[in-house]
Amino acid sequence: MAVTPTRELDFDEDDLDEIAAILADLDAGTTGAGSAWVNFVPEVEAGHEPPPRNPVVAIFSARGDAVPLATWTTPANQGGRPNLGITHGSGPKALDRLERFGVPLEADWLKVADHPRRGLVVAAPRQVDHDHALWWLLTATHILSVVPLTGSWQARIYTP
Repeated sequence: MAVTPTRELDFDEDDLDEIAAILADLDAGTTGAGSAWVNFVPEVEAGHEPPPRNPVVAIFSARGDAVPLATWTTPANQGGRPNLGITHGSGPKALDRLERFGVPLEADWLKVADHPRRGLVVAAPRQVDHDHALWWLLTATHILSVVPLTGSWQARIYTP
């Protein structure tokens, strides 16, 4: 059964104030008590859209989709720490690539997973700076994307 977002919000990465405030409210439990998450769907530059993936190839591939998907999961889901995740098709050792591009894992963040198919997941501290963490997540998504992204996003917000 497909889950429908409770809200969708289009935004550009040069103006993160509204979506960062929403994340802060979700993490604090002031908007939709309990478990919530946000999927960030990037817009791909025109002419660079990947062809549909063959389902058989997708099942046996060691990589994720060419168009990445970033996710913010609230602390209620993850033992008190918000989790930031990216499914991507850029292969293994995503954290190593991010560090080479000048976007290392923050000192007080924890690596949860760094898998070529399941993606990258990191746990941020409970009192994370939402503006900075969102910037990090979107920047990392650009770096791990196999296709060029425009900087426009859709946030799909899921609350109980």
